[in-house]
Amino acid sequence: MSNASACRPYEASGAREHTKGGYSRPDSIVVDLHGHMLVPDAVNLVKPHLPPEALEAVKFAPEKTRQINEKQNKDRWEELTGIEQRLKDMDRMGIDVMAISPAPPTFHYLVDANLGHESNQITNNAIADAVKAAPDRFVGLGTVPLQDTDLALKELERCMGDLGMPGIEIGAHVRSDELSAERFEPFWQKCQDLGATILIHPTSFASDRLSKHYLTNVIGNPLDTSVAIHYLIFDGVMERYPDLKIVLSHGGAFPSHYAARMDHAWAARPDCCELISKPPTEYLKKFYFDTIVFAIDQLEFLTNKYGAGHVVLGTDYPFDMAEYDPVEHVGQVPSLSDQDKADICGLNAVRLLGIDPTSFGKADFKGGEA
Repeated sequence: MSNASACRPYEASGAREHTKGGYSRPDSIVVDLHGHMLVPDAVNLVKPHLPPEALEAVKFAPEKTRQINEKQNKDRWEELTGIEQRLKDMDRMGIDVMAISPAPPTFHYLVDANLGHESNQITNNAIADAVKAAPDRFVGLGTVPLQDTDLALKELERCMGDLGMPGIEIGAHVRSDELSAERFEPFWQKCQDLGATILIHPTSFASDRLSKHYLTNVIGNPLDTSVAIHYLIFDGVMERYPDLKIVLSHGGAFPSHYAARMDHAWAARPDCCELISKPPTEYLKKFYFDTIVFAIDQLEFLTNKYGAGHVVLGTDYPFDMAEYDPVEHVGQVPSLSDQDKADICGLNAVRLLGIDPTSFGKADFKGGEA
């Protein structure tokens, strides 16, 4: 029997049982490191110039999926583009501070570099304005035109300088280039030098094999991130730049839960160990992982495997694949101490972003009740 009539997007996840009667949160600051904003002016600027491949995820999607996506954009327009409802939702979730980053489709890597740069500037300026409107509740993560390394460096410096952002969000690949492409070496060096926090977010791994059941997102998004992680490790980026601060969306995707296969390949095959001196998992441990894995046992696995100090709270707000009870989720992991929970819910993000927790306000949290 179909479950379609019972679907409840933008509410408590159906992937786990929830705490009855509400839940508590740490007394210390709670920071969502993975929330998004769409800037219509940037979208409208680029839309007439997008090449056909920019719509691959749409091309492979059946009509029902397209209709659902269109409805979501309409339903969530206020949440996507503004801050008023966002602040109310943050209060309900017990989130004091959200690090707002661009909605992933608006990286705009597929257009001309100068046009991409212009659209990125519009997006970054809008995010900076949102932070100015509620500086006690938001920090901003910008984005840069990675289709041109020099322009990317220029915008990175502007984000972290003029706009006062602690970091940026980037896609998991740039056109046909993996993030380990040689031309990105100056970019990674500059990110390390500036101490930038980098959120890697997928833009899907579109394929006709993923055409049904929203698999372009369910599988495609974590697959996109998974490929990026492997290139960053096996091509030696993480070895050459050991001080990079990279946050992996969606719990680190597939590698974080099946990392031993990389180590086996490194020990068994010459073509898997030529550019790195240590087993791949040694570099995987350098990343940070957000909490968007939905199940209690999976979040417990992440914290046990990589340490509570390398896990940060995330929501993926305001999409239907988001986690709308992130603090509850952390609190449900039985093996975590109170300090672990405080670190994951916000203190790790404070250290990563280099922000002063005393300069932010507190959510009007009602114990998880609406």
